[in-house]
Amino acid sequence: MSAADGPVEFDSADFGAIPSSRSLRQWMRTTRRKHADRSFWEIFEDIYLVLFTLAMAGATGGNVVRHLNSNAAGCSSLTCHQLTSWFPWIVIPLLLATTLRVLLAVGPVSASRATGFWLLATPVSRAPLLRPAYRLVIAAVAVIGVIVGALIWALLGAPVFDVFEAAVLIGAALVCAAVATVWAQQTTRRSSVALRVADVLLIVAVVPALLLAFRPREKPISLDGSGSANGWLVVGVALAVVALALAFVLSRRLDRLGRISVIAGGELLAGLAGAASSLDISMLGDVIAGRHWRLKGRVRSHRGRGANGAAIIQREFWRILRWPRRLAVAFALLVVPYAVHGAGFHVLVPIAAAIAGFIAVRPLLDGLRTACRSTGLVRALGWDLRDLRIVMAVVPAAVAVVWTVCASPAIGSAASTFAVAAGIISGTVRQASARPPSYAGPLVTSPMGAIPPGLFSQPARGFDLLVVCLAPVLLNLPGLWVTVIPAVVLMLMFSVRPKTA
Repeated sequence: MSAADGPVEFDSADFGAIPSSRSLRQWMRTTRRKHADRSFWEIFEDIYLVLFTLAMAGATGGNVVRHLNSNAAGCSSLTCHQLTSWFPWIVIPLLLATTLRVLLAVGPVSASRATGFWLLATPVSRAPLLRPAYRLVIAAVAVIGVIVGALIWALLGAPVFDVFEAAVLIGAALVCAAVATVWAQQTTRRSSVALRVADVLLIVAVVPALLLAFRPREKPISLDGSGSANGWLVVGVALAVVALALAFVLSRRLDRLGRISVIAGGELLAGLAGAASSLDISMLGDVIAGRHWRLKGRVRSHRGRGANGAAIIQREFWRILRWPRRLAVAFALLVVPYAVHGAGFHVLVPIAAAIAGFIAVRPLLDGLRTACRSTGLVRALGWDLRDLRIVMAVVPAAVAVVWTVCASPAIGSAASTFAVAAGIISGTVRQASARPPSYAGPLVTSPMGAIPPGLFSQPARGFDLLVVCLAPVLLNLPGLWVTVIPAVVLMLMFSVRPKTA
């Protein structure tokens, strides 16, 4: 038996000493600087434009938030008091659940395929190589948490001290959630448990929203904790210290992360960057769904039933059930219309319900999007694309109807509920069956460079029909128009043949 038949063992006498991660990163940095083809002033010009844009946007947004804060602070009604008391119990679980799901979908620690092949597969210590990406994730979550917490409480009219207190508390809580996702990334079982915790947090957010929406007007319930403001600040600071300690401890154990999961996150980020560059919102969901099914590997097959359209409907039904967490998230989004209703903003309930329903139903139309962007698949099925769009939209439309019926107590009238359902169905179907971005025609000059004009209309597809269906409701037109206009939009949506690429 030759030595080539056995396992390969590292011998420093043959390959040399293993370099440290610090020296390897220093060598890579020096090599990149040797091949740099841009001067310092060219780089500074780009940085200056970015900083100037951020400063202008921050000044404008800060001025708007300041005015909204002063207006909200002047509200002394019972509704405003209830909103301020209950809002933290709705927002904080939602933010934690969103952080867990988003970071677990990305990795959260990720690396490119080149890094995984050339560096992570070598005997070099893996933890120091992954530590810069880990620190970037923790820092980004902390900054986003602080900004989001400050903005939300500022919009509620809270004083400056309470805004600072909420920013510290939410930032620390989100950092703890980020550390938990890095810990869960080490094994598949931990990731599954973390996803279930995210689902539970969504349910926790739904409960106070429902209580707020259906509370008796004459006997208001309060969860106010304003009497212990300094206590909440102490809790926030203590939680921040705990978050920093956990982040430091976990940074020493990054070598336990699997190379496959780290590379998968890098590929996902690359796909998301490509989808974002083309302004194709649907492709963002496709990239995440593709990674989910690659990690899942296989599913249990089910024998089909029926023929022609019934068979396609049955397959779409099973396809949706193969990812039940999407349905759980979809119905957890019912918290949005009930929260807006409970806060007293009854005029905004239809638009809030429509946007939440759009986000809930759109992921269920992946099958329709695949068919509309694959001419060969449409020919293989033997259906006209218009008829195929109707058949493949039956199951998601049924989910949209059930979702809207569940939200109808918050929406109010039956005509407004029908308008919301029609807007959700027509908008999601239009976005799922839309053509790929068009790069034809002359380019348009922009601060970001030359952009094809077809990209500008891409993000608006689907939302335009949603706005048209809700326009009679927002304009407070008679009930007949609130019903007729969405019905006409829905009829035209399914009668016109979608364009192919």
